[in-house]
Amino acid sequence: MQKNKFTFIKLFLWLVICQLPSLLGAPFVFSNMAWYHSLALPPLIPPGSVFGIVWGVLYILLGLSAFVAFREKLHARPLALFAGQLVLNVCWTPIFFGAHSLLGAMLLLLAMLAEMVGLFQAFWKLDRVAAWLLVPYAGWLCFAMYLTIGVWWLN
Repeated sequence: MQKNKFTFIKLFLWLVICQLPSLLGAPFVFSNMAWYHSLALPPLIPPGSVFGIVWGVLYILLGLSAFVAFREKLHARPLALFAGQLVLNVCWTPIFFGAHSLLGAMLLLLAMLAEMVGLFQAFWKLDRVAAWLLVPYAGWLCFAMYLTIGVWWLN
């Protein structure tokens, strides 16, 4: 019983940690919606309500991925890469929404995608399920790059 409780607590902690980017970024989004709605937006941009749902699911998948990868023990390099990905993720919203830096947001997404390759490889060595749980996030980062380039190009 004690081991199951500890396992649940570890899962819960990873899920909470992975929600931090959305909590830290939300004030930048909400305070800059007028600016965002003034922008010309590229084709295929989803309605605003979709972003919150998608990011919520992606952060859950990130938490599950970290839980699976680190359920036995923490590994320094994969943990550093995972933490780096979360830090980069946290930085994107203030750069795009807060600073209105479209070029900065594109460059940061490029760094996130490059770092994601290393994270995927590191997780692959630990647990392939953990690596596969990163794929939807990586796919959304690619889509976010398309959207960010589109916003930059049109504005």
